[in-house]
Amino acid sequence: MAEHPTWILEVQKYITESPENPKYIGQFEHVGYMNMFFLTKQEACNYYDIHNSSLRSLNAFGTWVSDWDPKTYLRYVVRKWSGECLKIESFL
Repeated sequence: MAEHPTWILEVQKYITESPENPKYIGQFEHVGYMNMFFLTKQEACNYYDIHNSSLRSLNAFGTWVSDWDPKTYLRYVVRKWSGECLKIESFL
């Protein structure tokens, strides 16, 4: 029986300012899910690493969470897919 893709990448944004709610500064806000499926967590990690070679590996600390990018303020988290709508464009 063939394995079905069950892993996705969640996109989160690091909050650097929030005049309305300063308590959110330093936290992460959900942006969406990348429109890409992976057979394994490692495959998702490898995909991220290939497209973000200037940053540490997504799983550098064994957490399946990337560092946030200092240019875009985005980080990526490997998640098990459970029906989420995948609206974020994949890496070019």
